[in-house]
Amino acid sequence: MKRAQLRIVAYFLTLLVLSACGTGVPGEVRLAEGGTFRQVLGLEIPSFHPYRDQVAAVYSTLLYDSLVNVTSENKVVSGLAAKWSATTTSAEFTLRDDVTCSDGTPLRPADVANALNHQRDPVLAPAAAAALATVPAFTANADDTTRTVTIRMAAPYSFIVRLLGTRPIVCPKGIADPASFEKASAGTGPYVLSQYTSGGPYRLEVRTGYRWGPDGARTDEPGVPAAIVLSVVPSPATAANQLIAGDVDAFYTPDPDSVRAPGPDVTRLEVPAVTGMASFNQRPGRATADPHVREALLAAIDPGQAAAVATGGKGRPARTLMPPAAFCSGDTVSTNRPGYDLAAAARLLDQAGWVPGTDGVRVRDGKRLRLKVVTFATSAQLRATAEFLAGEWKKLGAEAVVDEVTVMAFITVTQQGGEWELALGAGVTGSLPSDAAPFFSGPIPPQGRNAGAVDNPEYRRLVAQASAMQDEASCPVWQQAEAALVKRADVFAIAETTAIWFTGKARFRVAADTTIAPTSIRLTR
Repeated sequence: MKRAQLRIVAYFLTLLVLSACGTGVPGEVRLAEGGTFRQVLGLEIPSFHPYRDQVAAVYSTLLYDSLVNVTSENKVVSGLAAKWSATTTSAEFTLRDDVTCSDGTPLRPADVANALNHQRDPVLAPAAAAALATVPAFTANADDTTRTVTIRMAAPYSFIVRLLGTRPIVCPKGIADPASFEKASAGTGPYVLSQYTSGGPYRLEVRTGYRWGPDGARTDEPGVPAAIVLSVVPSPATAANQLIAGDVDAFYTPDPDSVRAPGPDVTRLEVPAVTGMASFNQRPGRATADPHVREALLAAIDPGQAAAVATGGKGRPARTLMPPAAFCSGDTVSTNRPGYDLAAAARLLDQAGWVPGTDGVRVRDGKRLRLKVVTFATSAQLRATAEFLAGEWKKLGAEAVVDEVTVMAFITVTQQGGEWELALGAGVTGSLPSDAAPFFSGPIPPQGRNAGAVDNPEYRRLVAQASAMQDEASCPVWQQAEAALVKRADVFAIAETTAIWFTGKARFRVAADTTIAPTSIRLTR
Protein backbone atom coordinates (compact mmCIF):
# COMPACT_ATOMS: atom_id res chain seq x y z
CA MET A 1 0.00 0.00 0.00
CA LYS A 2 1.04 3.55 -0.40
CA ARG A 3 2.41 4.75 2.88
CA ALA A 4 -0.45 3.97 5.14
CA GLN A 5 0.91 2.85 8.47
CA LEU A 6 -2.12 3.51 10.67
CA ARG A 7 -3.96 0.46 9.40
CA ILE A 8 -5.17 -0.68 12.83
CA VAL A 9 -7.34 2.42 13.26
CA ALA A 10 -7.43 4.06 9.85
CA TYR A 11 -10.81 4.22 8.20
CA PHE A 12 -11.41 2.09 5.14
CA LEU A 13 -11.75 4.02 1.94
CA THR A 14 -11.62 2.77 -1.58
CA LEU A 15 -10.59 4.83 -4.52
CA LEU A 16 -12.60 7.99 -5.11
CA VAL A 17 -12.69 10.42 -7.98
CA LEU A 18 -14.15 13.70 -6.83
CA SER A 19 -14.62 15.03 -10.31
CA ALA A 20 -16.27 14.63 -13.67
CA CYS A 21 -13.04 14.00 -15.55
CA GLY A 22 -9.58 12.58 -15.11
CA THR A 23 -7.98 15.81 -13.92
CA GLY A 24 -10.21 16.01 -10.86
CA VAL A 25 -11.68 19.34 -12.01
CA PRO A 26 -15.03 19.46 -13.87
CA GLY A 27 -14.91 21.56 -16.98
CA GLU A 28 -17.57 24.07 -15.84
CA VAL A 29 -15.92 24.79 -12.49
CA ARG A 30 -14.18 28.15 -12.09
CA LEU A 31 -10.78 27.67 -10.52
CA ALA A 32 -9.37 29.93 -7.86
CA GLU A 33 -5.78 31.16 -8.09
CA GLY A 34 -3.65 30.53 -5.04
CA GLY A 35 -5.62 30.32 -1.83
CA THR A 36 -5.54 27.86 1.04
CA PHE A 37 -7.05 24.39 1.16
CA ARG A 38 -8.26 23.57 4.68
CA GLN A 39 -8.62 19.89 5.51
CA VAL A 40 -9.85 18.25 8.71
CA LEU A 41 -7.92 15.41 10.36
CA GLY A 42 -9.31 13.02 12.94
CA LEU A 43 -5.95 12.65 14.71
CA GLU A 44 -3.14 15.00 15.60
CA ILE A 45 0.26 14.36 14.04
CA PRO A 46 2.91 14.16 16.79
CA SER A 47 5.73 14.04 14.25
CA PHE A 48 5.85 14.60 10.50
CA HIS A 49 8.78 12.25 9.94
CA PRO A 50 7.21 9.33 8.01
CA TYR A 51 9.80 6.79 9.16
CA ARG A 52 9.32 7.54 12.83
CA ASP A 53 5.58 8.11 13.28
CA GLN A 54 2.60 6.06 12.07
CA VAL A 55 0.24 9.00 11.63
CA ALA A 56 2.85 11.01 9.73
CA ALA A 57 3.23 8.18 7.25
CA VAL A 58 -0.47 8.42 6.37
CA TYR A 59 -0.05 12.02 5.22
CA SER A 60 3.46 11.69 3.82
CA THR A 61 2.38 12.21 0.18
CA LEU A 62 2.02 15.91 0.93
CA LEU A 63 5.71 16.24 1.72
CA TYR A 64 7.45 13.13 0.39
CA ASP A 65 7.45 11.51 -3.03
CA SER A 66 7.98 7.87 -3.97
CA LEU A 67 9.62 6.12 -6.90
CA VAL A 68 6.24 5.34 -8.47
CA ASN A 69 2.57 5.98 -7.75
CA VAL A 70 -0.59 3.88 -8.10
CA THR A 71 -3.74 5.33 -9.65
CA SER A 72 -7.36 4.72 -8.71
CA GLU A 73 -7.44 2.07 -11.43
CA ASN A 74 -4.51 0.25 -9.76
CA LYS A 75 -2.20 1.32 -12.58
CA VAL A 76 1.43 2.06 -11.72
CA VAL A 77 2.55 5.48 -12.98
CA SER A 78 5.71 7.53 -12.68
CA GLY A 79 6.98 9.37 -9.65
CA LEU A 80 10.62 10.01 -8.88
CA ALA A 81 11.32 7.23 -11.38
CA ALA A 82 10.62 7.69 -15.08
CA LYS A 83 10.75 3.97 -15.86
CA TRP A 84 11.05 0.66 -14.03
CA SER A 85 11.04 -3.12 -14.40
CA ALA A 86 10.70 -5.96 -11.92
CA THR A 87 10.55 -9.67 -11.18
CA THR A 88 9.59 -11.29 -7.86
CA THR A 89 13.18 -10.96 -6.60
CA SER A 90 14.43 -7.64 -7.95
CA ALA A 91 13.39 -4.31 -9.42
CA GLU A 92 15.21 -1.52 -11.21
CA PHE A 93 14.10 2.12 -11.26
CA THR A 94 15.55 4.87 -13.46
CA LEU A 95 15.22 8.27 -11.80
CA ARG A 96 14.24 11.53 -13.42
CA ASP A 97 17.09 14.02 -13.64
CA ASP A 98 15.22 17.13 -12.47
CA VAL A 99 14.10 16.20 -8.94
CA THR A 100 15.21 18.38 -6.04
CA CYS A 101 14.75 18.19 -2.30
CA SER A 102 12.87 20.95 -0.50
CA ASP A 103 16.20 22.61 0.39
CA GLY A 104 17.07 22.85 -3.31
CA THR A 105 19.67 20.07 -3.47
CA PRO A 106 19.35 17.59 -6.36
CA LEU A 107 18.11 14.12 -5.43
CA ARG A 108 20.64 11.42 -6.34
CA PRO A 109 19.96 7.71 -6.83
CA ALA A 110 22.30 7.09 -3.89
CA ASP A 111 19.99 9.20 -1.71
CA VAL A 112 17.01 7.08 -2.70
CA ALA A 113 18.83 3.81 -2.07
CA ASN A 114 19.98 5.06 1.32
CA ALA A 115 16.43 6.09 2.25
CA LEU A 116 15.03 2.68 1.28
CA ASN A 117 17.68 0.81 3.25
CA HIS A 118 17.21 3.12 6.22
CA GLN A 119 13.55 2.14 6.52
CA ARG A 120 14.46 -1.38 7.63
CA ASP A 121 16.08 -0.10 10.84
CA PRO A 122 13.61 -0.55 13.75
CA VAL A 123 15.58 1.83 15.98
CA LEU A 124 16.09 4.73 13.58
CA ALA A 125 12.89 4.21 11.59
CA PRO A 126 10.42 2.39 13.89
CA ALA A 127 7.21 3.20 11.98
CA ALA A 128 8.72 2.36 8.60
CA ALA A 129 10.35 -0.84 9.85
CA ALA A 130 7.07 -1.99 11.38
CA ALA A 131 5.30 -1.43 8.05
CA LEU A 132 7.91 -3.57 6.32
CA ALA A 133 8.08 -6.23 9.02
CA THR A 134 6.68 -9.03 6.88
CA VAL A 135 8.37 -7.96 3.64
CA PRO A 136 11.44 -10.09 2.86
CA ALA A 137 14.76 -8.45 3.62
CA PHE A 138 15.97 -6.31 0.76
CA THR A 139 18.96 -4.23 -0.26
CA ALA A 140 18.84 -1.14 -2.43
CA ASN A 141 21.88 -0.12 -4.48
CA ALA A 142 22.42 2.93 -6.69
CA ASP A 143 24.33 3.83 -9.80
CA ASP A 144 24.55 7.62 -10.02
CA THR A 145 25.99 7.41 -13.53
CA THR A 146 23.00 5.57 -15.01
CA ARG A 147 20.64 7.16 -12.43
CA THR A 148 19.30 3.75 -11.45
CA VAL A 149 18.24 2.25 -8.14
CA THR A 150 18.16 -1.54 -7.92
CA ILE A 151 16.30 -3.44 -5.19
CA ARG A 152 17.19 -7.07 -4.56
CA MET A 153 15.03 -9.24 -2.30
CA ALA A 154 16.27 -12.01 -0.02
CA ALA A 155 13.12 -13.98 -0.90
CA PRO A 156 10.42 -13.66 -3.59
CA TYR A 157 7.78 -10.98 -3.14
CA SER A 158 4.79 -10.24 -5.37
CA PHE A 159 4.63 -6.47 -5.16
CA ILE A 160 8.14 -4.99 -5.14
CA VAL A 161 7.10 -2.08 -7.36
CA ARG A 162 3.68 -1.54 -5.79
CA LEU A 163 5.00 -1.56 -2.21
CA LEU A 164 8.70 -0.68 -2.07
CA GLY A 165 8.28 1.57 -5.09
CA THR A 166 5.66 3.59 -3.21
CA ARG A 167 7.60 4.05 0.02
CA PRO A 168 8.15 7.73 0.94
CA ILE A 169 11.69 8.92 0.19
CA VAL A 170 13.22 11.18 2.82
CA CYS A 171 16.05 13.43 1.65
CA PRO A 172 19.58 13.13 3.15
CA LYS A 173 19.14 15.83 5.79
CA GLY A 174 16.08 14.05 7.16
CA ILE A 175 17.99 10.76 7.30
CA ALA A 176 21.05 12.28 8.99
CA ASP A 177 19.11 14.24 11.62
CA PRO A 178 15.56 12.84 11.88
CA ALA A 179 14.77 14.57 15.18
CA SER A 180 15.13 17.95 13.48
CA PHE A 181 12.51 17.02 10.91
CA GLU A 182 9.72 15.86 13.17
CA LYS A 183 8.30 19.40 13.07
CA ALA A 184 9.70 20.21 9.62
CA SER A 185 10.07 18.37 6.32
CA ALA A 186 12.94 17.10 4.18
CA GLY A 187 11.36 15.67 1.07
CA THR A 188 10.82 16.16 -2.64
CA GLY A 189 7.03 16.41 -2.34
CA PRO A 190 4.70 19.14 -3.64
CA TYR A 191 4.46 20.89 -0.27
CA VAL A 192 6.79 21.90 2.54
CA LEU A 193 5.80 21.98 6.22
CA SER A 194 6.04 25.67 7.15
CA GLN A 195 4.30 25.80 10.53
CA TYR A 196 3.79 23.16 13.21
CA THR A 197 1.52 23.69 16.20
CA SER A 198 1.20 21.03 18.86
CA GLY A 199 -2.25 19.49 18.42
CA GLY A 200 -2.68 21.36 15.13
CA PRO A 201 -3.23 23.19 12.94
CA TYR A 202 -0.35 22.42 10.58
CA ARG A 203 0.47 24.68 7.64
CA LEU A 204 2.11 23.54 4.40
CA GLU A 205 3.33 25.78 1.56
CA VAL A 206 3.37 24.74 -2.10
CA ARG A 207 6.71 24.22 -3.86
CA THR A 208 7.27 26.25 -7.01
CA GLY A 209 8.85 24.40 -9.90
CA TYR A 210 7.50 21.02 -8.81
CA ARG A 211 6.81 18.86 -11.88
CA TRP A 212 7.58 15.24 -10.97
CA GLY A 213 4.36 14.21 -9.26
CA PRO A 214 2.24 11.17 -10.19
CA ASP A 215 2.40 10.75 -13.97
CA GLY A 216 4.13 14.13 -14.27
CA ALA A 217 1.76 16.19 -12.09
CA ARG A 218 2.87 19.80 -11.50
CA THR A 219 2.10 22.56 -9.00
CA ASP A 220 1.93 25.39 -11.55
CA GLU A 221 -1.46 24.28 -12.87
CA PRO A 222 -4.62 26.40 -12.38
CA GLY A 223 -6.41 25.92 -9.09
CA VAL A 224 -3.49 24.40 -7.17
CA PRO A 225 -3.61 25.82 -3.63
CA ALA A 226 -0.70 27.93 -2.46
CA ALA A 227 -1.06 26.46 1.01
CA ILE A 228 -2.72 23.60 2.88
CA VAL A 229 -3.85 23.83 6.49
CA LEU A 230 -4.59 20.63 8.37
CA SER A 231 -6.70 21.07 11.49
CA VAL A 232 -7.50 18.38 14.05
CA VAL A 233 -11.23 17.86 14.64
CA PRO A 234 -12.00 14.41 16.10
CA SER A 235 -15.78 14.81 15.80
CA PRO A 236 -17.33 14.48 12.30
CA ALA A 237 -20.34 16.47 13.52
CA THR A 238 -18.09 19.37 14.50
CA ALA A 239 -16.26 19.11 11.19
CA ALA A 240 -19.60 19.29 9.35
CA ASN A 241 -20.53 22.47 11.21
CA GLN A 242 -17.17 24.00 10.30
CA LEU A 243 -17.68 23.07 6.66
CA ILE A 244 -21.12 24.69 6.61
CA ALA A 245 -19.65 27.82 8.21
CA GLY A 246 -16.93 27.94 5.56
CA ASP A 247 -14.11 27.40 8.05
CA VAL A 248 -12.83 24.20 6.37
CA ASP A 249 -12.94 22.82 2.83
CA ALA A 250 -13.05 19.05 3.27
CA PHE A 251 -13.51 16.29 5.79
CA TYR A 252 -14.03 12.55 5.73
CA THR A 253 -16.23 10.31 7.84
CA PRO A 254 -16.76 6.55 7.76
CA ASP A 255 -19.95 7.14 9.73
CA PRO A 256 -22.32 9.31 7.64
CA ASP A 257 -25.14 8.94 10.16
CA SER A 258 -23.01 10.85 12.68
CA VAL A 259 -23.36 14.16 10.82
CA ARG A 260 -26.33 16.18 9.64
CA ALA A 261 -26.77 17.10 5.99
CA PRO A 262 -24.11 19.77 5.34
CA GLY A 263 -26.27 21.79 2.96
CA PRO A 264 -26.82 22.45 -0.77
CA ASP A 265 -23.41 24.05 -1.39
CA VAL A 266 -21.52 21.03 -0.12
CA THR A 267 -20.56 18.13 -2.36
CA ARG A 268 -21.28 14.75 -0.81
CA LEU A 269 -19.61 11.68 -2.30
CA GLU A 270 -20.44 8.18 -1.19
CA VAL A 271 -17.47 5.83 -1.20
CA PRO A 272 -17.73 2.02 -1.05
CA ALA A 273 -16.07 0.84 2.13
CA VAL A 274 -15.83 -2.00 4.63
CA THR A 275 -16.88 -1.26 8.18
CA GLY A 276 -16.68 -3.24 11.38
CA MET A 277 -13.38 -5.01 10.88
CA ALA A 278 -13.01 -7.26 13.91
CA SER A 279 -10.01 -9.15 15.17
CA PHE A 280 -10.03 -11.71 17.99
CA ASN A 281 -7.35 -11.67 20.67
CA GLN A 282 -5.60 -15.04 20.65
CA ARG A 283 -2.94 -14.30 23.25
CA PRO A 284 -2.44 -17.00 25.88
CA GLY A 285 -5.07 -16.89 28.62
CA ARG A 286 -7.77 -15.19 26.54
CA ALA A 287 -10.97 -17.16 25.93
CA THR A 288 -10.77 -16.31 22.21
CA ALA A 289 -7.44 -18.10 21.88
CA ASP A 290 -9.59 -21.23 21.43
CA PRO A 291 -10.74 -21.64 17.79
CA HIS A 292 -13.93 -23.37 18.97
CA VAL A 293 -14.86 -20.27 20.96
CA ARG A 294 -14.18 -17.96 18.03
CA GLU A 295 -16.23 -20.13 15.67
CA ALA A 296 -19.06 -20.28 18.19
CA LEU A 297 -19.13 -16.51 18.55
CA LEU A 298 -19.36 -16.04 14.81
CA ALA A 299 -22.00 -18.75 14.42
CA ALA A 300 -24.14 -16.84 16.92
CA ILE A 301 -24.25 -13.74 14.72
CA ASP A 302 -26.69 -13.30 11.85
CA PRO A 303 -24.56 -11.60 9.14
CA GLY A 304 -27.51 -9.78 7.60
CA GLN A 305 -28.74 -8.42 10.90
CA ALA A 306 -25.24 -7.38 11.94
CA ALA A 307 -24.73 -5.56 8.65
CA ALA A 308 -28.06 -3.77 9.04
CA VAL A 309 -27.07 -2.56 12.51
CA ALA A 310 -23.62 -1.47 11.36
CA THR A 311 -24.93 0.53 8.41
CA GLY A 312 -28.33 1.73 9.53
CA GLY A 313 -29.93 -0.71 7.13
CA LYS A 314 -28.02 0.72 4.16
CA GLY A 315 -25.31 -1.91 3.69
CA ARG A 316 -24.86 -5.64 3.22
CA PRO A 317 -22.65 -8.30 4.80
CA ALA A 318 -18.98 -7.85 3.99
CA ARG A 319 -17.55 -10.07 1.29
CA THR A 320 -13.92 -9.14 1.76
CA LEU A 321 -11.55 -8.09 4.51
CA MET A 322 -9.77 -5.62 2.24
CA PRO A 323 -11.34 -2.56 0.61
CA PRO A 324 -13.63 -3.61 -2.28
CA ALA A 325 -11.45 -1.82 -4.84
CA ALA A 326 -8.10 -2.94 -3.43
CA PHE A 327 -5.73 -4.79 -5.72
CA CYS A 328 -6.58 -8.54 -5.73
CA SER A 329 -9.80 -7.97 -3.78
CA GLY A 330 -12.46 -10.70 -4.10
CA ASP A 331 -15.22 -12.43 -2.15
CA THR A 332 -13.32 -14.35 0.51
CA VAL A 333 -15.92 -14.11 3.28
CA SER A 334 -19.39 -15.21 2.14
CA THR A 335 -18.73 -18.95 1.81
CA ASN A 336 -15.94 -19.21 4.37
CA ARG A 337 -17.30 -17.77 7.58
CA PRO A 338 -19.30 -20.03 9.94
CA GLY A 339 -23.00 -20.19 9.08
CA TYR A 340 -25.53 -18.59 11.40
CA ASP A 341 -26.60 -21.43 13.73
CA LEU A 342 -27.29 -20.75 17.42
CA ALA A 343 -27.58 -24.43 18.29
CA ALA A 344 -24.25 -25.19 16.64
CA ALA A 345 -22.69 -22.24 18.46
CA ALA A 346 -23.86 -23.59 21.81
CA ARG A 347 -22.50 -27.06 21.01
CA LEU A 348 -19.12 -25.60 20.13
CA LEU A 349 -18.89 -23.86 23.49
CA ASP A 350 -19.93 -27.07 25.22
CA GLN A 351 -17.14 -28.91 23.39
CA ALA A 352 -14.67 -26.24 24.44
CA GLY A 353 -15.61 -26.86 28.09
CA TRP A 354 -17.64 -23.72 28.62
CA VAL A 355 -20.85 -24.88 30.31
CA PRO A 356 -23.78 -22.77 31.57
CA GLY A 357 -23.37 -21.57 35.14
CA THR A 358 -26.07 -21.04 37.74
CA ASP A 359 -26.71 -17.49 36.51
CA GLY A 360 -26.63 -18.44 32.85
CA VAL A 361 -23.07 -17.24 32.22
CA ARG A 362 -20.85 -20.04 30.97
CA VAL A 363 -17.90 -21.13 33.08
CA ARG A 364 -14.86 -23.32 32.66
CA ASP A 365 -12.51 -24.32 35.46
CA GLY A 366 -14.23 -21.79 37.71
CA LYS A 367 -13.69 -18.93 35.25
CA ARG A 368 -16.57 -17.01 33.70
CA LEU A 369 -16.74 -16.54 29.93
CA ARG A 370 -16.12 -12.82 29.89
CA LEU A 371 -15.67 -11.00 26.59
CA LYS A 372 -14.41 -7.44 26.33
CA VAL A 373 -15.24 -5.71 23.05
CA VAL A 374 -13.17 -2.59 22.40
CA THR A 375 -14.34 -0.02 19.83
CA PHE A 376 -14.25 3.69 19.00
CA ALA A 377 -16.37 6.03 21.10
CA THR A 378 -16.45 8.51 18.21
CA SER A 379 -18.33 6.22 15.79
CA ALA A 380 -22.07 5.75 16.32
CA GLN A 381 -22.07 2.88 13.83
CA LEU A 382 -19.28 0.98 15.56
CA ARG A 383 -20.78 1.56 19.00
CA ALA A 384 -24.12 0.18 17.83
CA THR A 385 -22.39 -2.79 16.22
CA ALA A 386 -20.40 -3.55 19.36
CA GLU A 387 -23.54 -3.44 21.50
CA PHE A 388 -25.31 -5.75 19.04
CA LEU A 389 -22.48 -8.30 19.15
CA ALA A 390 -22.35 -8.15 22.94
CA GLY A 391 -26.11 -8.65 23.17
CA GLU A 392 -26.07 -11.70 20.90
CA TRP A 393 -23.16 -13.24 22.79
CA LYS A 394 -24.92 -12.71 26.10
CA LYS A 395 -27.75 -14.87 24.74
CA LEU A 396 -25.12 -17.53 24.11
CA GLY A 397 -23.97 -17.39 27.72
CA ALA A 398 -21.08 -14.96 27.57
CA GLU A 399 -20.61 -12.02 29.90
CA ALA A 400 -19.93 -9.51 27.13
CA VAL A 401 -19.06 -5.88 27.82
CA VAL A 402 -18.30 -3.01 25.45
CA ASP A 403 -15.46 -0.58 26.12
CA GLU A 404 -15.85 2.60 24.06
CA VAL A 405 -12.54 4.44 23.89
CA THR A 406 -10.80 7.19 21.98
CA VAL A 407 -8.77 6.32 18.91
CA MET A 408 -5.50 6.73 20.78
CA ALA A 409 -6.79 4.62 23.67
CA PHE A 410 -7.82 1.97 21.12
CA ILE A 411 -4.22 1.84 19.93
CA THR A 412 -2.94 1.57 23.50
CA VAL A 413 -5.37 -1.17 24.50
CA THR A 414 -4.96 -3.33 21.41
CA GLN A 415 -1.26 -2.77 20.84
CA GLN A 416 0.00 -2.71 24.40
CA GLY A 417 -2.51 -3.93 26.97
CA GLY A 418 -3.89 -7.13 25.50
CA GLU A 419 -6.89 -6.89 27.85
CA TRP A 420 -9.59 -7.51 25.26
CA GLU A 421 -11.25 -10.30 23.33
CA LEU A 422 -12.48 -8.43 20.25
CA ALA A 423 -11.14 -5.25 18.68
CA LEU A 424 -13.84 -3.69 16.51
CA GLY A 425 -12.47 -0.97 14.26
CA ALA A 426 -13.24 0.55 10.91
CA GLY A 427 -10.78 -1.60 9.04
CA VAL A 428 -7.26 -2.47 8.03
CA THR A 429 -6.52 0.09 5.36
CA GLY A 430 -4.56 -1.11 2.38
CA SER A 431 -4.42 -1.44 -1.35
CA LEU A 432 -2.44 -4.71 -1.48
CA PRO A 433 -3.30 -8.07 0.09
CA SER A 434 0.19 -8.22 1.55
CA ASP A 435 -0.65 -5.11 3.58
CA ALA A 436 -2.73 -7.25 5.93
CA ALA A 437 0.04 -9.77 6.62
CA PRO A 438 1.72 -7.83 9.47
CA PHE A 439 -1.58 -7.76 11.34
CA PHE A 440 -2.45 -11.44 11.00
CA SER A 441 0.98 -13.07 11.24
CA GLY A 442 4.36 -12.50 12.76
CA PRO A 443 5.33 -11.03 16.16
CA ILE A 444 2.98 -9.22 18.51
CA PRO A 445 3.58 -5.59 19.57
CA PRO A 446 5.94 -3.99 20.27
CA GLN A 447 8.14 -6.19 18.07
CA GLY A 448 5.43 -6.47 15.40
CA ARG A 449 1.86 -5.51 14.53
CA ASN A 450 0.04 -8.78 15.13
CA ALA A 451 -2.01 -7.39 18.03
CA GLY A 452 -4.32 -10.41 18.14
CA ALA A 453 -1.41 -12.91 18.18
CA VAL A 454 -2.90 -14.71 15.17
CA ASP A 455 -1.02 -17.92 14.34
CA ASN A 456 -2.59 -19.47 11.25
CA PRO A 457 -0.24 -21.95 9.51
CA GLU A 458 -2.41 -22.16 6.38
CA TYR A 459 -2.43 -18.38 6.03
CA ARG A 460 1.35 -18.24 6.35
CA ARG A 461 1.76 -21.05 3.81
CA LEU A 462 -0.47 -19.34 1.26
CA VAL A 463 1.18 -15.97 1.82
CA ALA A 464 4.55 -17.57 1.07
CA GLN A 465 3.12 -19.22 -2.04
CA ALA A 466 1.51 -16.01 -3.28
CA SER A 467 4.68 -14.03 -2.62
CA ALA A 468 6.55 -16.21 -5.11
CA MET A 469 4.15 -15.09 -7.86
CA GLN A 470 4.33 -11.69 -9.49
CA ASP A 471 1.75 -8.96 -9.33
CA GLU A 472 -1.70 -9.82 -10.75
CA ALA A 473 -0.85 -13.51 -11.26
CA SER A 474 -0.61 -13.87 -7.48
CA CYS A 475 -4.13 -12.58 -6.75
CA PRO A 476 -5.98 -15.93 -6.61
CA VAL A 477 -3.56 -17.28 -4.01
CA TRP A 478 -3.69 -14.08 -1.95
CA GLN A 479 -7.48 -14.48 -1.91
CA GLN A 480 -7.07 -18.06 -0.66
CA ALA A 481 -4.83 -16.74 2.12
CA GLU A 482 -7.47 -14.24 3.21
CA ALA A 483 -10.09 -16.99 3.11
CA ALA A 484 -7.91 -19.06 5.47
CA LEU A 485 -8.21 -16.33 8.09
CA VAL A 486 -11.98 -16.27 7.74
CA LYS A 487 -12.35 -20.08 7.88
CA ARG A 488 -10.39 -20.25 11.14
CA ALA A 489 -12.39 -17.36 12.61
CA ASP A 490 -9.25 -15.32 13.21
CA VAL A 491 -10.84 -12.15 11.89
CA PHE A 492 -14.08 -11.02 10.30
CA ALA A 493 -15.66 -7.94 8.76
CA ILE A 494 -19.24 -6.87 9.42
CA ALA A 495 -20.49 -4.94 6.43
CA GLU A 496 -19.96 -3.21 3.14
CA THR A 497 -21.18 0.34 3.39
CA THR A 498 -20.44 3.83 2.16
CA ALA A 499 -18.07 6.29 3.73
CA ILE A 500 -18.36 9.97 2.86
CA TRP A 501 -16.09 12.75 1.76
CA PHE A 502 -17.67 16.19 2.15
CA THR A 503 -16.18 19.21 0.41
CA GLY A 504 -17.09 22.79 -0.32
CA LYS A 505 -15.06 24.91 -2.70
CA ALA A 506 -12.51 22.29 -3.71
CA ARG A 507 -12.05 19.32 -6.00
CA PHE A 508 -9.61 16.46 -5.50
CA ARG A 509 -8.97 12.75 -5.86
CA VAL A 510 -8.40 10.30 -3.05
CA ALA A 511 -5.70 7.65 -3.12
CA ALA A 512 -6.00 4.03 -2.06
CA ASP A 513 -4.71 4.79 1.43
CA THR A 514 -7.71 7.10 2.20
CA THR A 515 -5.70 10.32 1.88
CA ILE A 516 -6.27 13.08 -0.65
CA ALA A 517 -3.82 12.97 -3.56
CA PRO A 518 -2.14 16.35 -2.99
CA THR A 519 -1.36 17.15 -6.63
CA SER A 520 -5.03 16.65 -7.54
CA ILE A 521 -6.37 19.38 -5.25
CA ARG A 522 -8.01 22.31 -7.04
CA LEU A 523 -9.64 25.27 -5.33
CA THR A 524 -12.81 26.65 -6.90
CA ARG A 525 -14.60 29.97 -6.68
